[in-house]
This record gives sequence, structure tokens and C-alpha cells, in this order.
Amino acid sequence: MFNYSALPDWYDWAYALSEAGLLLISLLATLFIGVLASLVVALYRGRPGRAKPSSMPPGFLTGIVLPVSVVLGLLVNDVWRKYDDAHDVVLQEAAIVADLVRVIQLLPESAAEEMGALLYGYVHGDVPSDWRAFQSRTLPPVTRSALAEMTARTPALQRQYRGDGATSHALELLARDIATLDKTRKARINLSMGRMDNTRWFVLALLMFSCLVMLVEVVYGQWRNHLLVLVLFALGYGSLAYMVLTHDRPYTGATIASHAPITAAYVTEVQALKNRP
Repeated sequence: MFNYSALPDWYDWAYALSEAGLLLISLLATLFIGVLASLVVALYRGRPGRAKPSSMPPGFLTGIVLPVSVVLGLLVNDVWRKYDDAHDVVLQEAAIVADLVRVIQLLPESAAEEMGALLYGYVHGDVPSDWRAFQSRTLPPVTRSALAEMTARTPALQRQYRGDGATSHALELLARDIATLDKTRKARINLSMGRMDNTRWFVLALLMFSCLVMLVEVVYGQWRNHLLVLVLFALGYGSLAYMVLTHDRPYTGATIASHAPITAAYVTEVQALKNRP
């Protein structure tokens, strides 16, 4: 399991930016790598005006650029898939919460009032607290929550209403949903943690740098083509870097998987039960 402490400290600064600002920073950072690559090529090729045409075989260019593109594409796909999974987990949690509201209504009045209050505390207390923890680079507590209290109270209620068939069945459904909710919350916590640490970002920048050195080597001395390579590379690969950065921590920043579906599912189900004749 990844640890928030292992994530880059500059993530806090990056996630405080707007999406447009973060995209601009990603493009400029990639362009800066291109400028460094141009300076490196200039060290051994001399002045651009006197540079001879590159004798680099076309196969070398393909051998460098293609692997970099594939690696970055796979990385973006992996992060994007995790981001989609994070959204799906929130929707699953919302569906379980709605089901819990319905099941709690099947319990005797005192038990329904107790478990209903705990579920309310989970939706309006624990869940927003989880998101605040995600924003502050910490993990939310697994225990000492309304969900943990619901888990602890259910067996006692099952013993108390052991002779009541209908209530026992409702409590079985309640225990099943609570266990599923606990499993879903833990999956959400696991998905909240990013996969890109400083080492991986450095390797990614190094791959881009090696690719740009090769491209600049081919067009060195051709000002128009040189500029075109830098701009197009910054637009293409900078956009991919932006996608990785914005989706690496799905519950943090401006591009965020919100807990709103959980609250909405709870409120909608409670209101529907109140309006039921």
C-alpha cells in the first residue's frame, strides 16, 4: 500500500492550482525539458547556423521515441483507470447507503432510531471527514467512526431480537450491508493514494529528455522545424503529464471525485420513505 508521506511534497502546491493553471504549468515544464535538450545538443553540435545535417539513422529515432510514447501512454491509462475506479467506488458506496436506509426502516422503532442516527453520522460526519483527510495528505481512521459503531452494535441487536423472525432477517440484511460498506470504504481509502512519487516523475522526465535530445539532434540547425518540435512535443507530452498529475490522487484537488453522490443518495432515500403513504 502506498503511503501519503512518500508522495511528492509539491503535490500540495500543484493541487491547489486551478485546472487551467495546472495544465499551463505542465506544458511549460515539458517545454523547459525541451530547452535543456536543445542546450545539450548545442554543446556538441556547435552553433546552429554552422551545423551539418544530422546523420542519425531513422531507426534510432523510432527506437527512442516509440518506447517513450508507449510507456507514457500506459502510465496515463493506469492512472486514468484508477481514477475511474475511484468514481465507481463512490457510486457503489452511495448505493449501499441508500439500501441501508431502507433496511433500517424494517427494524423495531428503538433499533431503527439508533442505527439511523449512526448512519446519519456516517454520511454527514465520517464521509466529509474522510475527504478532509485526503486533502491534508493523511489517511482517515478506520476505527472510532459511526461505521465502526454500527458494526459493533449489530451483533448485540441480533442477540436481542433472536426470536423475532422478521427482525432477525432485517438484521441479517443490515449486517451484510454494513460489511459491504466497510469493504467499500477501505477500497476508497486505498484508491485515494497516488502512485507517482518523485523517483517516478524523475524517470518520466528523463525519458522525455532523451526523446527530445534525439528529436532536436535530427532538426538541429533548422529553426522552423526545431521550434515546431519543441512546441508540438510540449503540447502532446505536456498534456499527458497533466492527465497523470490531475488524476493521480482522485479525491484531491480541483479534478476531484466528490462525496456528493453518497450524501445525495442518503437524502433522496430518506425523503422517499417520508413521502411514502
